[in-house]
Amino acid sequence: MNLLSFLDQLSAVDASPAAAPRRHLLRQLGQAGAKAAAVALPLALALPAQAAPTDASLDSTLLLLKLEELLAAFYTQALAAGAVLSNAAQAAVRPDFERILAQQQNHARFLRTSLTSGGLTPPATPAFDFSGRKNNAGNPTLFPNVMTDYNAFLQLAQQLEDASASIYLGQMVTFRSDRLLLDVVLRMQSVEARHASHIRTLRRNTQSGAVVKNWPSAADTPPTPAVLVPSPAGGSAAPVSIYSFETNEKQVVTGANVVPFASLLTGSIAVQAGAYASAFDEPLPTAQATALLNLFS
Repeated sequence: MNLLSFLDQLSAVDASPAAAPRRHLLRQLGQAGAKAAAVALPLALALPAQAAPTDASLDSTLLLLKLEELLAAFYTQALAAGAVLSNAAQAAVRPDFERILAQQQNHARFLRTSLTSGGLTPPATPAFDFSGRKNNAGNPTLFPNVMTDYNAFLQLAQQLEDASASIYLGQMVTFRSDRLLLDVVLRMQSVEARHASHIRTLRRNTQSGAVVKNWPSAADTPPTPAVLVPSPAGGSAAPVSIYSFETNEKQVVTGANVVPFASLLTGSIAVQAGAYASAFDEPLPTAQATALLNLFS
């Protein structure tokens, strides 16, 4: 990619008036994101550029930015921790995480640039604490040894990457009116899913006795400690694992109409009902996604 050309494209975005309303800034956000996407991802050029003047698209962009900056901070801290990825035992996989980190940083940079080019001021990057203590020594440690023990690191990494792919899915609908931004977000979601698959492979090859498929499955050995989020039931319901959202065996067509897998997949192509849940990734709702990110900041 020609960096100077990229900067030229970004500088061509119309400057926003100082008191521009939120909806006008969102329109510029869509235009800025489209220009950045057209330069950074040539395949997106075939898609028509449309603005995305909705409050939800801004909220989703901010949520995804925090997600990407959390993941970048996670791998930055792990690569700097001598006991996790800087020792001889993990020398072979260190380049894998360096590449994953670079991709997370690119995602965060794109989202931040889209905001600033649209006349918005992105929030400061939080000080992430992956012990779960929220930078307060008086709080309980939710994820002990995550930066000192490789297996503990992998178990949290798997949950964060699985969740990131689901968080992206949950935000897709807010970008539907801007085809270029939607295309970029879809590509980033695909990258997160591949990160998750790779980390699952590392965990399967490293942790003795761990049964871990390359996708979320009820047959997986659950990672511990589990990342818990508020129950969709609300109220006083106990928190639930992020994987509780992956148990859905029904795919809706419209309204209450579901895909009739049982009648479509019969005979030699019949599959077990439990396989339906593994075949489809499920979105993580915004409330649960926000709660997950807040666990570490």
